[in-house]
Amino acid sequence: MTIVLVHGAWTGSWSWRDCARILRRKGYEVYAPTNTGLSERSHVKPRHVTLESHIADIAGLLRYEDLNDVLLVAHSYGGMPTTGAVDRERDRVKGVMYVDAFLPESGQSLWDIVSADGKATQQRMAQEFDGGLSVPRPPHAPIRPRTRPWPPEWSPQPVGTTAEPYVSVRGAATMDPSWWPPRHYVLCTGYENSTFTGLAAKARGAPGWDYSEFDCHHDVVRTHPQMTADRIEAFADKLGIARPYARTP
Repeated sequence: MTIVLVHGAWTGSWSWRDCARILRRKGYEVYAPTNTGLSERSHVKPRHVTLESHIADIAGLLRYEDLNDVLLVAHSYGGMPTTGAVDRERDRVKGVMYVDAFLPESGQSLWDIVSADGKATQQRMAQEFDGGLSVPRPPHAPIRPRTRPWPPEWSPQPVGTTAEPYVSVRGAATMDPSWWPPRHYVLCTGYENSTFTGLAAKARGAPGWDYSEFDCHHDVVRTHPQMTADRIEAFADKLGIARPYARTP
């Protein structure tokens, strides 16, 4: 009955703003929480924030809002806490969509998944920024189209969210593909990135997985909210997730 949108690194709920509005107009109940230590929750100091904090953010939302038959949609880094949240609250989750997202195995951190050069670069940036407590967003070329002005500054990402591994509390059960809800991996092919290409290859054709592509840049949830919402809707329909609200024009 509900879609939960999980944002990537350096962002917050604002990154899903346009997509969430489109999905709500389609009739879905939508949550797009901001994880601890980022955006409007950046008052929480980075030394107190780990990957487990973000897993607890998402799992706690499912539990305390008593959400069931949930479609979790993760973008980029969001795949890390989303995977952990499913592990914690499996019975509440009906499906998971990874949009150009990390797909960890138990015992893996984000730094275990990225290249050695990527890890070293982030560690250096964190050390230069605030003594190694958080990673500032690396410089990127302007991404267009922009549907509205974006925040002038992105939130630094607490190092604990990239260095700490996701550890399953379910043990060997998660090694069985049938334990997981139906999953869908969407790869963005409009740029070169071996990390997500490799992760998508693991999902493509695997039991319990759907696979599709976007011919666009990694930041698709912000640059192409309608296209992203349509893909989410298609997967939700396949899962049989009902719209609790009537459609509006």
